[in-house]
Amino acid sequence: MSDDASLWVVVPAGQQAGGGWIDDTLKQRAFEQGLGGKVPLSADFPRQRIEVVRGPRAEERLQELYLRRGWSDGLPLVPPTVARVRQALCFTDRAPADSLGEVEPLKGLATVEKVAANAVMAGCRPEYLPVVLAAVDCLLDPAFNMRGVQTTDENVTPLLIVNGPIARTLDVNGSFGALGPGWQANAAIGRALRLVMHNLGGGWPGAVAFAGLGQPGRYTLCLAENEAQSPWPPLHVEAGLAADASAVTVTRAETVANVTGGLAEIASIMGTAMSGFGILWNGKPTVLIAPAVAADCARRGMSKDDVRRFLWQHGRWRREHWERSWLTERIVANRRWPDWVEEAAKAGDIPVTRTPDDIVLVVAGGDVPIPQNAYCPSWGFPPARITREVRLPADWEALLAESRDAAAALAAAP
Repeated sequence: MSDDASLWVVVPAGQQAGGGWIDDTLKQRAFEQGLGGKVPLSADFPRQRIEVVRGPRAEERLQELYLRRGWSDGLPLVPPTVARVRQALCFTDRAPADSLGEVEPLKGLATVEKVAANAVMAGCRPEYLPVVLAAVDCLLDPAFNMRGVQTTDENVTPLLIVNGPIARTLDVNGSFGALGPGWQANAAIGRALRLVMHNLGGGWPGAVAFAGLGQPGRYTLCLAENEAQSPWPPLHVEAGLAADASAVTVTRAETVANVTGGLAEIASIMGTAMSGFGILWNGKPTVLIAPAVAADCARRGMSKDDVRRFLWQHGRWRREHWERSWLTERIVANRRWPDWVEEAAKAGDIPVTRTPDDIVLVVAGGDVPIPQNAYCPSWGFPPARITREVRLPADWEALLAESRDAAAALAAAP
C-alpha cells in the first residue's frame, strides 16, 4: 500500500438498538474516572457504518486514532478494511446486519458485520469467523452473565475451548504451547472475543470494567482440546453433540494456575483460597489436564467422572482456613454461604463445587514426562459452561481452499 492511500474501514464501535453509540457513554465514564488523557478522542468519529482514513501513512494514523478513541486493547490492530471484512463475511451464511444480541453492559448490538470487523482487527483469518460467531453466541447466553463479567472487580475472563474437526482444520492448538505463544488461531480468536466485549459492550478498563489487576488471559484465552491424546469423550460430546460436530465451549476463568504433577497436586491447588469466589457463587472451574496424567488415569481404569470425583473429594478448602478467610470475614459477614457449603462445613472441609459434575475437565497440552496441568478457578453466577455448535457456510470447503490458495500466493510473491 502506498503512503498516500486511503483506508475504507468498517467502524468497529457499538451501536445500540435505538441508534445511539456506546462511545458517548464511555467518553463520559472515562472522563469521570480521570482517563480523558488516555482516550482524548473518545466518541470522536463519524457516526456511520464506513469511515475513510485519509492522508499519508493512513495505516499508522489508524493505529493512533483507534488507540486514542479507546478501540484498542493496546496491541497493534489489523485495519478492518471493507475488503477484509467482506472477505470474512463470505465464511458465514448469516446476513451482515443480523444481530446475535446485545453486548452488556452498554448494549451495543453484536451484528455479524461488527463482530467480523473486530475479528479482523484481532488478526483473525477470514475462515476463523464461524468460530468467533459461535463463541460470541456463548458470551451472550444469560448464563455467562456478561454484565457481571464486564463490571466486576475480579479478574475474570472468558476461557474458550474449541472441539471437533474445525479445531484441526483451523490449526487451533491443543498440544505443546496451547496457551501460547505462536499459534495464530488461538491468539486471534481469543483476542476477537475481548475486542467484541471492549468495543461492542464497552468493557473499558477503569471506566466500565473494574478488574482490580487484570490478567494476561484478558488479551486472549483460547485453546483446543487435545482430542488425539485424550482417552475420554471430548467436551462437546459431553455436551450432547455428535463426535464429528465442531463446537466451542466457553467457561469463566479468574486465572490460569500451572500445576506440575498428577491428580493429587491438582487437587491441592484447587483446595485453597484460589477457589473462594467460585465456591461463593457456585462456579464451574476448569481443569486442563496433561495427556500424561490422563493416560495414567485411564490405565488405572478411571473415567472422566472418576477423575472429577477424585478432584472433588480431595480438592477441598480446609474448614479452618475457610472460617478465617477474607471472604468469610468481609464479604459473607452479613449473609450466608450457599447451603451446600454450610452443610459441608458441618462435616469437614469444603469442596470447590457443589457436585463433581461442576468441574470442567479438558485434556490439553503436550505429552511430556513431567506433566504440566492448569487450574482455572471460576467466578460469578449463574454457573457457566456454555457450548455452541459452529455453523459453517454451505460452500465451506471451496471458500477454505480459495482462502488458503490466496494466502500461499501472497507468501510466494516477490
